[in-house]
Amino acid sequence: MRLIISGGASGEEQMAMDESMLILLSNGLLEPTVRIWNFLPTTLSIGRFLAYEDWVDEGKRLELSIPVVRRFTGGGPALHDEKGEITWTIVGNFSMTEGYAIAGKPIVNAAKELGVSATFTPINDVEAEGKKICGMAGATRRRATLIHGTFMFDTDLSMLSVIRLPSAKESVRGRPSSRVTTISLLLGRRVSREEALTAIINGFSWLGLKEGNTTQIERDLAKELSFKYSNEKWTKIR
Repeated sequence: MRLIISGGASGEEQMAMDESMLILLSNGLLEPTVRIWNFLPTTLSIGRFLAYEDWVDEGKRLELSIPVVRRFTGGGPALHDEKGEITWTIVGNFSMTEGYAIAGKPIVNAAKELGVSATFTPINDVEAEGKKICGMAGATRRRATLIHGTFMFDTDLSMLSVIRLPSAKESVRGRPSSRVTTISLLLGRRVSREEALTAIINGFSWLGLKEGNTTQIERDLAKELSFKYSNEKWTKIR
């Protein structure tokens, strides 16, 4: 399986690249791939089917100058700390349920390498000590599926204040900050990006990774798709 290490870029660029990979794989024009990357700057992402006003605290978001991008995948909102999270994508010919399980194993492995005992909790979370350290979301096109998710090694959880929960959900689930944690908090020491990146790559290594680069067709298609993710009509479509 191809490994791409992309580095940091805006939410618009990252979502466009992920969508281009899914489209191309679904048409037989791309090999299965693991891509490791991060949002730059810190970004709030929301799932494709969420109502913007229900899930985004617009006042707090503007106060903290955090951009927001709507994903093409489902799932809830996620705060992506440019300094404390590594984001990853896996795209292949598997079902959504299979994809979550395949992706969960590397995250559990990465946490273990760093000294944290974690478990994959279906449908799409990895938890340690009863709190989430990784959330995932996915999309399927024909027989191809893309799963992307987080690895919160040192996320600043105070920034989760930009996420608003509908009152009915908050009464049942509690505030987001009460349900998530980071590798650094669990270990009682600051985990560096270099440590986390090495652990993530090693975690995915069971898939037989071979490092490569994005292709010209991926980059061209991502450029065509990027207009959608920078358009407020898409961001606030719901």
